[in-house]
This record gives sequence, structure tokens and C-alpha cells, in this order.
Amino acid sequence: MQIKRQRAIVIIVMLSVIMTIFTTVLTTLSYRKTQADSYVHAGVLNTVGTVRKLNYALSFGKPLDKFYGLDDLLAGIDDLSDQIKGVEVIDSEGNLIESTEEAMAKIRPDGLDSEYRMEKDGIYAFVPFDAGTIILRLDVGVINDLTREYIGFILRLDALILLAVVLAAFASCMIRSQNGLSVKRLRITSVLILVTAQFALGALSMWHLDESYSDSVAQIARTTALTVKNDLNAVIEKGIPYEELTGLDSYLTNLVEDVPELSNLSLGTGAAASTNQMSEFDLDIEGVADETVSLFCYYDRDLIKSKRINNVIDSLILILITIFISMESAAFWTKHMEMKGRRKKGELYLPGFRLFVFVVGITFTLDVGFFSVLSAKLFNAMALPESMSFLSGMPNTMYSVAVLIGLLACSSLIRRFGMRRILMIGVIMGIIGYLFCAASVNLPMLIAARFVYGFCDGIIINSIRLYASSQADPELHTKILVEYMAATNLGVSCGVVIGGLIADVASYTLVFLIGAALAFVCLFLVLFAGFPEKQENSEKMSFVIALKELKKPQVSLYMIGAVLPVYIATLFVAFTFPLFGNEAGFSNSMVSGCLMLNFIIIAYLTDPISDWVIKRVRPDIAMAVYMALQTASIGIFVLTGSVWAAILALVLTSLWDCFGMVVMDLALDHVEGTSTEKCTLLQMLFGKFGMVIGPVAITAWLGKGAAGATGVIVLFMAAGLIIYGLSLIIYSSKNRPALK
Repeated sequence: MQIKRQRAIVIIVMLSVIMTIFTTVLTTLSYRKTQADSYVHAGVLNTVGTVRKLNYALSFGKPLDKFYGLDDLLAGIDDLSDQIKGVEVIDSEGNLIESTEEAMAKIRPDGLDSEYRMEKDGIYAFVPFDAGTIILRLDVGVINDLTREYIGFILRLDALILLAVVLAAFASCMIRSQNGLSVKRLRITSVLILVTAQFALGALSMWHLDESYSDSVAQIARTTALTVKNDLNAVIEKGIPYEELTGLDSYLTNLVEDVPELSNLSLGTGAAASTNQMSEFDLDIEGVADETVSLFCYYDRDLIKSKRINNVIDSLILILITIFISMESAAFWTKHMEMKGRRKKGELYLPGFRLFVFVVGITFTLDVGFFSVLSAKLFNAMALPESMSFLSGMPNTMYSVAVLIGLLACSSLIRRFGMRRILMIGVIMGIIGYLFCAASVNLPMLIAARFVYGFCDGIIINSIRLYASSQADPELHTKILVEYMAATNLGVSCGVVIGGLIADVASYTLVFLIGAALAFVCLFLVLFAGFPEKQENSEKMSFVIALKELKKPQVSLYMIGAVLPVYIATLFVAFTFPLFGNEAGFSNSMVSGCLMLNFIIIAYLTDPISDWVIKRVRPDIAMAVYMALQTASIGIFVLTGSVWAAILALVLTSLWDCFGMVVMDLALDHVEGTSTEKCTLLQMLFGKFGMVIGPVAITAWLGKGAAGATGVIVLFMAAGLIIYGLSLIIYSSKNRPALK
């Protein structure tokens, strides 16, 4: 099939415009979040001296509401910077103790905030101390101005990139294409141009972000110099000359402990040029006229380098997302053109199916990177005893219960309503669940909301898998599964990062609302995918019949010893790793980026790795090897509890999943008289049981930290490996008929 040159150029340019807009939105959100973090951090440094004074005075037993002179302390903070628009102090119960202005909104930490909350009238930063919290209202206009400046920069950059795309499209489509372009050539050309354009756009945005971070570090040094000047003048005003001040070294040492970007502070009278290692500030000290007092701020280059690397990683993650979506867009459009005129009525439209699964993967995984953290924060807000920490896992448990119910019901629902209607019902349940999650203000509400949301995945995921198994044509069955695995993992890898970024910039609530909005798009894509209204296979798929397979000891031991612990082990990625990331100080986008690595590995390496393993190792033996490797990989993280061990475990478990989740379906092929379909249904059933009990078992150990809680997974895996290994030894048999 030949595509006219003019049409090919229009397609490439149109896709580039769409992706450029998407990239612009993502990079702008990332830039705003980074600027807000730095701005708040610099603003909070103004409270360092006050927090130290409050904690010292309160250590003698003085109640906060009897602390005389608190209004002067707050006024001193307010006068430090024009960007501070108000200061107030609240006690541990949230009651107002003192405020510098009456117009300040009643914004309080609610257990979900980390350091600040961005509102229309200002950025409210929360600084805890021993008996309460200092709340700063910072000028949000600073961030708005920086964001507008960045948007101007990125729009100019967009124009240059699009101009380059147009020129590249003309050049590539006009050269040796007198009669037009083949679909294959158009696909390759569009992918190359889109990927190159998005990489260039992302790289230049990353450079601008790094420059902005360097400016924020300099601002932190200036804020520290202002704090030192005010503290020294406050002491001098009490009648002590600067020359008679003592304990300055101790004061500077204590101060630098509260400013992680600085490694050392010193006072002197000499002049020195500022470098990337140090900045020098002249201090206007009262009573010192003969010589200039200077503050020398030495930067912690290791910390700054680490943060710059984190910024680069965040930017690279965004670049990868735009590249993946660009590739999917180009592949879909060209395949759509290739199949034009060959699509049969009532037949599944594979390009539309892949697009539907890809968007579903993005839509319904927006909260994967932070949901376990959200549950833990809502639990902490209830102030319950640590012995009830298992409640923080109840939203995930109730979600799994709903998924299990959806699994049990989806086969009969498909026969009754057909794939098209049942998938639309699943998407609608996702919309309702997301809206309920957005409205949840406490843990019980979130538990109920997650139960409703669980029916979405319980219906969609299981229905697609059962639909694939119902196909009489083995080739179509394979195509559906391949497209499903690849598109789902790519969609999930994008969804977790986008959701984490939105959560960092805005709020968890907005993530749920955006998810609900995207789900409406999925309703249309269900129709576009061409799912049949009625189920083609009229054969009844009953779990009651499938349960009879458990009478075979090998099947029972496999389900209990292998399937159950393996599905519990999957919670390391979706549940305990985000909790550990929160403990380690990772941002939501950073956690999501790590999870993205997991899904990318599975999406691209499953086919070659599983093919290599299956050709060389018997599936039942490969399953035992898979379990042993997973246990060892996660066990290293549990034993060390380090960041690098966690990331290594994430990568290794992804590699093992590339063949483990495939051989799982084949591990009973040596057992005579078993049915593939029945064993698949049992596997799905026991897997959901694992997803139900796993979160509760893990969160019951959260008092030992995320690494300690992950030890529950290792225990389940080790016990399962022993059971399954013994079953292989006892019932080992070769050259038996394969599954029918």
C-alpha cells in the first residue's frame, strides 16, 4: 500500500504537534514542581532560628500558649523576606496560637502533605517543632512568574522543533518517493522523526531545568546569609558589641546542619571571589564600620550533584514516556492505514485493541506509584495504635477482593452481555471508583472506594484474558496475548510516572479526577477496538468444575506452593517499593520512574527471555528456578534495606518475571489428565487470593519499616519454594502427555 507524499507529511507533522503539546505539558509540570520545592525549601530556612529557640524554651516545660514573645519571633520571620506574606503557629491539635495577620486562610496539615501545599492565595509551608507547627504563607506569584517565563521558553523551543520536524518530513518523504511511501517506510520515518524531536525537546528542557536548580542553590545561600545577619544584629541590639560575641563557630555549625546544601559557614573580613564551591556575602552588621564582615558559604557539592542527577533522571523518564507514546502513536496510525479496507465486521480490530489496552494501562495505573503511601498517611492521620497498622493495607485488600469477585463473575457476564458491554461496565466501575477515591478524606472512605474501583480491573483484565483463551484460532489467541502484554506494560510504565508527577505538582485528588476523565476516552476506544457483542465460544467456563482439578495432589501443591506466594511477591513492586521510596525520601515521580523501569523490562524482554528459557528448561523446573531467583533478589533488599539493593531487586525481579509469568501457565504440562483452561482459571483464582491476604500480612509488619515488612514476602516465597520443590521431587515424571 502506497501513501501519498503530501498525506505522509501531514501525518508526521500532525503526530509531532500532538506529542509536542503533550511533552510541553509534562515538562512544565515538572519544572513547576522543581521550582516550588526549591522555593519552599529556601523560605523554610527563615524559620531555622525560631524553631531552635522554641524547642529550647519548651524543653523546660513551658506550655506553647504561655510562650511570651512569640509574636515578636513571628514578626521577625515575616520581616526577613518580602516573599513571606504571613506566619502563624498552631499547636499539635491544629489550634491557632499566634499569627502575624488576620487574613491568613485556615490551612492545616492533614496528614497527606509533606512540606507544603500550593493554593491560589499562596504556598503554605509547614515547619514542625516539638509542640506544634509553624505555617508560612509564601508568595505564590514567584512560582507563577517563573512558570510563565518557562512556558515562553518552551513555546519558542516548540516552534523550532516543529520547524525542524516539517523540514525533516519534507526531506524524508520527497527523496526517492515519486509514487508515494509504503506503510512500512512511513512507520519507520515517522518513528525516527518523532523520537528525535522528543529527545531534543526533552534534552533542552532538562538543560533549562538544571540551570534553574543552580539558581535556587544560590538563593539558599543568600537566605542563609540574611539569617546570619539578622541573628547577629539581634544580639548586638541587646548591647553586646560584635567584637565581644562568643560562640560564633558553634552557632554557624548548628545553622549549617539545617541547610543540607551547605557544608560549612565561616565569618571573616577578607574578600574572596565566589565560585561554584563557595559564595561570599557582605553582611551589614551594626556597629562595625571600619571593616566589612563577610559570610563564606561552602556548598556541599556531593549533595548538589546527587540532586542534579535526580533532576536528570526525572527528565529522562519524561523523555522516555514521550518517546514510548510517540512510537505507539506512529505504530497505531500506520497499522490503521495498512488495515484500512481489510477490516471485517464483527472481528476484533487489533490496532484498535492495542490502543485500547495501552490507554487503559495508562488510565488505571496513575495511582500505582503513591497509593500505598496515601493509605499509610490516612492511617497515620487516624492516630491508631501501631498494632492496627494492618488497616493501612485494607484498601489494597478490598481492591483485591473486588478483583476476585470480578474474576468469579466475568465468565458468566461475558456470556450474558458480550465482551463489548462487559468491558464498558468495567470502565464505568473504574470511573466511579476513581471519583470515590477523589472524594475520600479518611481511611474508611478510601477502603470503600477502592473496593468499588477493584471491579474495574477485576472485569477488564480477566475478561481480556478469558476472551483470548476462547479463540479457536491459535494464531489469533497468540496475537491477542502478545499485543495485550506489550501494550499493557508500556501503558503502565507511562501511567505510573504521569500520575506520580501530577501528585507531586498538584494533589492525589487531581490524579483520581484525571484518571476518571481518561476513562471516558476508554469507553469510546472499547467501541473502536471492535469487540464482539456476543461471546464466540458458547462453552461454559465454571470455577466449580475447575476446582475439581485440586483433587490431583500436584495441582493443589502447585497452587498453594507456587501460584499463591508468587502473586504475593508481585506486591514488592506495586506495594512495598513505593513505601520504601517514601521512607528514603523519593518523590512520587522518582518512585514512579523506578516502577517504570520494571514495566519497560517486562514489555521488551519477555519475548526473547521466555523463548530462550522454554527451549532449554522444562517449565516445571523453570518455575522452581524462577521462585528461587525471586526469593534471593527480594531477600537481598530485606537483609540490607539500602536504596541500591531496592533498585537492584526491582530490576532483577523484572528480569525473572520475563520468563516466570510465562512458564507459570506451562508448569503443569507434565501432569497427566489436567486441563489447560481449568488450571488457568485456578491460577487466576489463587493469584487473587494472594493479592487479598498479601497487603494485610505486609502492613502488619510496617512497624519494622518497609524493608522489614517486605520480609513477609520472602517468608511466603521460601515456604512456597520448599512445598513446590518437594512436590517436584515426589511427583517428578517425564515424557507424560502435555496439556490438552
